[in-house]
Amino acid sequence: GTKGSIEGPYYVPNAPDQGSTGSVPMREDEKGDPLLWNGQVRSCDGTPLAGAKVELWHADDDGFYSQFAPGIPEWNLRATFTTDDEGRFEITTIRPAPYMIPTDGSCGKMIAAAGGHPWRPAHLHL
Repeated sequence: GTKGSIEGPYYVPNAPDQGSTGSVPMREDEKGDPLLWNGQVRSCDGTPLAGAKVELWHADDDGFYSQFAPGIPEWNLRATFTTDDEGRFEITTIRPAPYMIPTDGSCGKMIAAAGGHPWRPAHLHL
């Protein structure tokens, strides 16, 4: 695998830390439906993990990622959250939209060879 496929597509380290509860940085007029997502990080034995890092990034409503597409603020829709004493976090963002991956070059050849389609479902990266 490549670094990009191991760490995650479009991953960028050192996103701003928002604590255990907060919003991802976004444009004032960010398109998309609001999304509130919360959870709890636990160890394999079920013990809550305080201080766990939850890194979140996703595409905007047009399918573009900050730091990979022009004209988008540097940390748009990217943040790190640190769980509270009970391993909990709460994140406010927008619901990501589905988008098409490029169909030119080697990626397009792979999609064609596999008989697939270029659409990615809406998703969050963690």
